[in-house]
Amino acid sequence: MPVTITESAWRHGIREDQILYVIDHCGLVFDQPAPEDSPGESRLVFLGDDEHDVPLEVVAVENEAGDLRVIHAMPLRPSYQREYEEAIPWRKLSSS
Repeated sequence: MPVTITESAWRHGIREDQILYVIDHCGLVFDQPAPEDSPGESRLVFLGDDEHDVPLEVVAVENEAGDLRVIHAMPLRPSYQREYEEAIPWRKLSSS
């Protein structure tokens, strides 16, 4: 699946390799309705750790072809802690 990373996703200093790692290894993706101030597409929320065990949240929008457009990436906030813990058993372990 092709992934495009938008300018807004860079705002918090998360690198491309970190974003892609979380998307590939999170194991469980949460669907989040679009916010009222930005109606339309729902968001996919990927919660997981990067290769160095830094907990991150990555938010993307998926098009009809299944391609992802990452619109947000930052260190995990407390508001996602419950979902982050729920996703732990589903995470894919790195083969390295």
